[in-house]
Amino acid sequence: MDITRIEPRFIKENQLVGLGFPDQGYVFWKVHSIENIFYENYTESPGTLAAGEFDDPARLPMDAYSIDNLLRVESCDHLYQVFMGWSPGVIRRWTAYPFENTRGNLDVKAVYTKSPFGYIDGYESPSTAASPQSELWIPKDIDVGFAWYNPTNVSEDVMINMLIRRISVRIIRDADLVEKILKGTQPCRLVTLGGISGSIEYRSRQMLDVGMVSLDATRDEIEAALS
Repeated sequence: MDITRIEPRFIKENQLVGLGFPDQGYVFWKVHSIENIFYENYTESPGTLAAGEFDDPARLPMDAYSIDNLLRVESCDHLYQVFMGWSPGVIRRWTAYPFENTRGNLDVKAVYTKSPFGYIDGYESPSTAASPQSELWIPKDIDVGFAWYNPTNVSEDVMINMLIRRISVRIIRDADLVEKILKGTQPCRLVTLGGISGSIEYRSRQMLDVGMVSLDATRDEIEAALS
C-alpha cells in the first residue's frame, strides 16, 4: 500500500492526542511507541457481494486465528490508528462506530438503507493507496464494523488492504498539562470519535480509570476528572 496520502496524518512518538467522545468529553494520551501492521489481500468480510447487495454492518474477523474482530483494542495502554483501502472501486463502505451504529445515516438505528451520503468508495480509497478519509481511531473496548454496498449489476469480490498503527500510550493525568492543552498553549491532536452526537456511551472510568474533560472545563473540573 502506498502511504503517501495518509502519512501526513500519522501521529508520532512523544506527541499528544485527545480522543473526544460526543456529549462526554476528551481523554488525553501521550504517544510512547508505534508499531505499523499491514494486512493485505483481506477477503473475509464482506467477501463476495451480489449485484445490488447491501451488507449490514459487520466486524472484520480472521477465522484462521479465531479472531472475531481485527480492530478490537484489548489494552487500555494501546490505541489503534487505522487506514483502509479496497477494491473494486465501485464498492461503497459505511463505518459503524461503534459497531451498532452506522456513521452518516440520519437515524443511527436504521442501518438497512443505502444512504446516498456518509460513505467512502474504493475510487476514493483504493486498495493501493488508502485515503485520509478512511482514518479511524479506536480505544479499548469499542467495536467498529462496516456496512458495504455493491451498486453494480454483477457480483463483486471485495479485497481490503489495511494499515493498523498500534500505538503504545500513557494517559495524561497532569492537570497542568491538560489545562495548557485546553488553552491552546500545548500542541495536541484532537480527534472526535463516532459521527453523531450522543452515539457513543464510553465508560472511561471503568475502562481507563480516568474521567473525561470538556474543552471548556474549569481547573476544578480538570482535577476532578483526572483524580
